[in-house]
Amino acid sequence: MHRLPFPRASSAGPTHGITPGNTVKSWFRGKKLVLFGILALSLLMLACQPEARQSTFGPAGPVAEKQLLLFNVLLWVMVAVFVLVEGALLYAAIRFRRRPGQGLPAQVHGNTPLEITWTVVPTILILGLGAWSVLTLFELDKPPASAASNALEITVTGHQWWWEFAYPDADGNGKFITTANELRVPVDRAVVMNLHSDDVIHSFWIPKLAGKVDVIPTRNNRMWFQADETGTYYGQCAEFCGIAHAQMKFRVQVLSQANYDAWVVGFGQPPQLSPEARRGQQIFNSEGGCVVCHTATGPDDPSIVSGRVQGFLSTEVGIAPG
Repeated sequence: MHRLPFPRASSAGPTHGITPGNTVKSWFRGKKLVLFGILALSLLMLACQPEARQSTFGPAGPVAEKQLLLFNVLLWVMVAVFVLVEGALLYAAIRFRRRPGQGLPAQVHGNTPLEITWTVVPTILILGLGAWSVLTLFELDKPPASAASNALEITVTGHQWWWEFAYPDADGNGKFITTANELRVPVDRAVVMNLHSDDVIHSFWIPKLAGKVDVIPTRNNRMWFQADETGTYYGQCAEFCGIAHAQMKFRVQVLSQANYDAWVVGFGQPPQLSPEARRGQQIFNSEGGCVVCHTATGPDDPSIVSGRVQGFLSTEVGIAPG
């Protein structure tokens, strides 16, 4: 008979499941938690960059500045309270934990000075922060009297999925202007927005200039802001309003008073065309030109489509296919 080649038993004794492989896996699990924490902290820091287009941490007007101040004070007071309370809790849990061989500690019923302290101090803190928050909200509800007399009034109408801006008195002499998805305002001047909705609930938001205000059908809401710096700021609808909600964006062009006045004067006036622009206009509008396809003159029917095709095929303008 031949003996089976069984391996010789080890004399090192049982390992109780501790192997180099298990040790490596445990090490990697710990590293994963550390890497995950670093990644989460990095993403949090990147999300709070003041230079980002729609960051509330880079205010450019008095309304946004006061809102950021209110946010920062409330946030850091809450962080301080959290650290103190959780720190005391962890210290007590570790310092006074039960150790082997110890019996039950002496039973203490209450501590009147301590209980009064942790009741009175949070109450004063909450009342103080709450009163300051309410006063700040009332202060931001309307522009100050010094700015209200010269405020620019604009009517905002939210549509699915674009914004309409109407200036009832753009120049102080009754000139009416309407724009879409682009708001132009002068610097260092209060702007009062009358908010309306044409369909569903929207939310008007310019992060660097002011906070969010809901735009609700059948209800007229108001807000105001003022830009302290010229430049381009970006806003959007902050309330889900349908399939194209993410595309419901707009721009705010903050101009100097002189540039704003020039824009108002020139709005609606025929453009002054250069010779090259006139030639391009003639080609675009000529028979068989660009307007054959690039037009917005109503719905297409077979006769219109056929006429466009024939006009394109017979053109001598010199536009090559493709």
